[in-house]
Amino acid sequence: MSSPSQPPQPNPVLTAYESFVNDTPLVTRYILTSLFSSYILSFFVDPGMAVSNIPYFTVEKFELYRPILCNLVCEGILSLIFAYLSFIDIGKRMEYSLGSTAFSFLLLTLGGLANLCFLILCYFLYFLSGNSMELMRAAAGIWTILLALIAVECTQAPVGTKRRLFVVEVPVLYYPVALLTLFLLLSGFRVHLVLSTGIGYLYGFGYLNGLKPAQSTFTRWEDGCLANFTQRQGWVVGHAASGASAWLPVSQNGEADGGGSWTPSSFFQGQPSNSRSTAPQSGGTVASPPAGGWATASPGNVGKPSFPGGGQALGTSVTNRGSNTEGTAEARRAMREAAERRAEADRERDRND
Repeated sequence: MSSPSQPPQPNPVLTAYESFVNDTPLVTRYILTSLFSSYILSFFVDPGMAVSNIPYFTVEKFELYRPILCNLVCEGILSLIFAYLSFIDIGKRMEYSLGSTAFSFLLLTLGGLANLCFLILCYFLYFLSGNSMELMRAAAGIWTILLALIAVECTQAPVGTKRRLFVVEVPVLYYPVALLTLFLLLSGFRVHLVLSTGIGYLYGFGYLNGLKPAQSTFTRWEDGCLANFTQRQGWVVGHAASGASAWLPVSQNGEADGGGSWTPSSFFQGQPSNSRSTAPQSGGTVASPPAGGWATASPGNVGKPSFPGGGQALGTSVTNRGSNTEGTAEARRAMREAAERRAEADRERDRND
């Protein structure tokens, strides 16, 4: 029992939640929170039947919310854990790279196209076979958009890169197919997962570029219908997004290591040991609005977020590490001299023996 003079111990659950809020951009945080809420709700009702993309209900009953909300269904603890571990890293990096508006549009595009193709296929099979059960197939779960995101990411990776799936190294271009095959072996054939992976490849290779709005369109949305969201903690303004720098490994002093290799991001490959902290900085553009709110700093006029210490804004080249580099060189020189003295002492002791 702590004495009255000592401050009370912090609540670990509250501390973990605050860390999650501070370290996770808004859209990624909303999606993970929705998955957790869906899992808790599954103890009382059946969210899968309520919002899954079932062709009969989506089309015949005109329940058009299903193709959007079905991607947020989570009914099992293992599904929740794997979804969190898989989505948290790729979601963070893509949102920091694209901006919250573009990332949201990407998720809606991939999920919407996959579910639309699922509806068309189910009705095609229904007219072909006459079996009404084809209209009762269900598509749900975060993996519908997660597999598409992984496919988009892998199509942009350098040629010859490999990713590890457990103990097997797979060429990065075929990694989504290998992951999909593993899922189909473990859970049975899921046509919506096959469709989402294909949509991800098409999007990544540029066949769906006509669906991508211009950056100026995102800026207008942020100044207009999304103005309320841009003032919330964790929103990544479009022009303050990190771009490709969000995927670069960062040195311990907070600087982007431009010479680092491409680092894939999924649960099966593992978290990079030197990935950057996404914690917000005061006055930054990601976790909290600047003084006066985002209304006084429009998306087109917001600078890139900065990092403490010897770091600098993402997206800029690192040419001089200053005193940190000098301190590191002095430390290495001292260690080398100490090793030489230790070796000389060992040789002297051997001669005396």
